[in-house]
Amino acid sequence: MKKYRLEIIIFMVDAICMILELVASRVLSPYFGSSNLVWTSVIGIILLSSSIGHYLGGIIADRGELNNNLKAILALSAATIFIIPMCESLIINSVTSITTNIKIGAILSTILLFFIPSLFMGSLTPIILKMKLTDIETAGKTTGKITAISTIGGIIGTFLGGFFLIPNFGSIQILFVLSILILLMIPLVDFKFFPKQAIVLVLIILFLIFLMVKSSKNNEQYSENVLDGTIGDSVSYDTQYGRVLIYNAMMNIGEPVRILDIDSGYESATFINEDKRNELVFDYTKKYDLMFEANIEIKNAMLIGGAGYSYPKYYISHYDNKNLDVVEIDEKITEIAKKYFYLDELISDYNIEKNHRLNLITDDGRTYLNNNIKKYDAIMNDAFSGNSPAKTLTTLEAVQKVKNSLNTNGLYLTNILSSLDGENSKFIKAEINTLKQVFKNVYVVPCDTIDNTEILQNNMVIATDDEISFSGTYEIDIPENEIIITDDYCPVDNLIPIF
Repeated sequence: MKKYRLEIIIFMVDAICMILELVASRVLSPYFGSSNLVWTSVIGIILLSSSIGHYLGGIIADRGELNNNLKAILALSAATIFIIPMCESLIINSVTSITTNIKIGAILSTILLFFIPSLFMGSLTPIILKMKLTDIETAGKTTGKITAISTIGGIIGTFLGGFFLIPNFGSIQILFVLSILILLMIPLVDFKFFPKQAIVLVLIILFLIFLMVKSSKNNEQYSENVLDGTIGDSVSYDTQYGRVLIYNAMMNIGEPVRILDIDSGYESATFINEDKRNELVFDYTKKYDLMFEANIEIKNAMLIGGAGYSYPKYYISHYDNKNLDVVEIDEKITEIAKKYFYLDELISDYNIEKNHRLNLITDDGRTYLNNNIKKYDAIMNDAFSGNSPAKTLTTLEAVQKVKNSLNTNGLYLTNILSSLDGENSKFIKAEINTLKQVFKNVYVVPCDTIDNTEILQNNMVIATDDEISFSGTYEIDIPENEIIITDDYCPVDNLIPIF
């Protein structure tokens, strides 16, 4: 271990850097969503800070005192990571009070929270490389080995963070663990540690472990808690696909509801009162019933995006002898729907396990369509990540897969958050144009109003080969040069409204 101590440190540091990058996106997502805008901000700022760290680390390495400088920078890295959960809310709330622009807000928040720790960790590589370069004849081999080890560490950190840590632990816990791991590397630098320093290090680590355990117990309480009807009660979870907040609130409808919020966007809601748990809270979800105005009988339907399963509960409880397949990418979201949004009650009350009228499918919506051989009378799309639509379902190729899964004159209904005209209508116009390349007819039914066509609202867009006279349709003028969204060219982030 003494022989390879520097290799161990560089391996761990790069693994921690990648985990920190993944955690950064999760910390920002409740405020700015999890679109490419947020990922671009996180990756760009952390790469910038790391590059500056490399440069400064090279200057420090040439000044000597390598062991002491290495230990000092490790300690500073641990301290700045430890501070993040302490000031996260204060900093991001301050940023959002200054600007409502997602790009600017995400960039500023990333700089204020993650720039310094990334800079410190970036400065470690030149110092360790200087310590390992003892012979100019083997400089290339040594440099290549250190670079390879650091890259492997980054790969391991990416897989460990993305596949295990983030889906199973909260961001605060992970940041505390990262701080502890960095502190544990300090004695590895030279295998010399004075008793007083050792005592201080042990006390700090014990304190961090205490905070981590306390946070873990809070998460366990969340997982064991079943919310009652008290307004303001909330629980939160981290899943593999986003940060989830569940809370009770009073909306303008005047009744207590439970809301599912994922990455800063409303995903679903249910009434808390027992007699209304299978009714629909949001008006736009009622527009899916437009499929019953078609000239064909709707018997087998599919919904992409389960979230709180509000429409599936309504569909099964209101329409006898009709079947619904629900494709939800996140298995944990389905578990949350069963526990907090009364999906388990519906399954029991309507004997779903025996009659199979409701089929719960854990899969990515596009992947399911790619492999599907079943035919449906109607396919509904309500898949969002925060306020952003699922991009892979917006393209020409995805629309063709949808049509391949429909019976003759079947319907495709997709909810689009947009204005009908003006600057914020770019996405709906591009998506309508894309749908028209595959379906003969595309209808738009605004869910709120047509009095002001430039306000943001939910719009039910219906594509079919049949000619149907839907109530409440609005004709949107599509320019001749309107883009077609494809797998190759999918500029959705530049088209959707900025909230």
